[in-house]
Amino acid sequence: FALLSEAYSYATFEDRIKATSYFVEEALAFARQHADRLKQIVAAADAEPLVGRTLATRATMATAGMIEILMGEVEEEINPVSGAVMNRRRDVSRPERMLDRLWFAPSAFEEVGANYYVPAAAANAVALLQAHGIRLEQTTVATPGLDQFVITSNTARPSRGGIDFGTHELRTITGYWQPAAATAPAGTWVVPMTQPLARLAFILLAPTSDDGLLTWNVLDEMLASGRYPILRAPIAR
Repeated sequence: FALLSEAYSYATFEDRIKATSYFVEEALAFARQHADRLKQIVAAADAEPLVGRTLATRATMATAGMIEILMGEVEEEINPVSGAVMNRRRDVSRPERMLDRLWFAPSAFEEVGANYYVPAAAANAVALLQAHGIRLEQTTVATPGLDQFVITSNTARPSRGGIDFGTHELRTITGYWQPAAATAPAGTWVVPMTQPLARLAFILLAPTSDDGLLTWNVLDEMLASGRYPILRAPIAR
């Protein structure tokens, strides 16, 4: 479970601290009151078999009908420390009709493989997977007959240096899985998809994932061949 806490940017610093404190306190109180239910939901998700299922890897904002929201107003004020002009929230609200774009809709999908094979040379990727608690096993012999993802386009969005992406040039590739086209050498790290964190592992390893290792530039130096370096075991039919 994840919660995102954001205080209204034009509120005073004091009000933002109070709002954040109230939010966190209520969230923790809810979790304590419903601890057994939350544990059951987590256990059910961890036990759910994923191999062979088709899961979303990318999403776009979904546009629904018109909804009414409350808009506020601000007034300019001089910052007493820096002298810069800043906006201060006024105690005003008015209804405004807007398009409902509160949710996301899946836009790309992939089938979950039986295992994923990470090259031993991808040390940063292996370390990141291990840091997330994902179980890996290192092979002692070569593994033939694995699916390989062929890249047909490879683009990176220029870094804007903001708090969301930092210096990352978020990378996106498109392509297709080529069946039984590759062999993983001995020493490759295997990620079994029958473990409790399989869903997380899939999002990190799928080449079209919009929040995976590739997106966050962990695999940039291994893309020169035009092939995604992580292989996938074919699914038994």
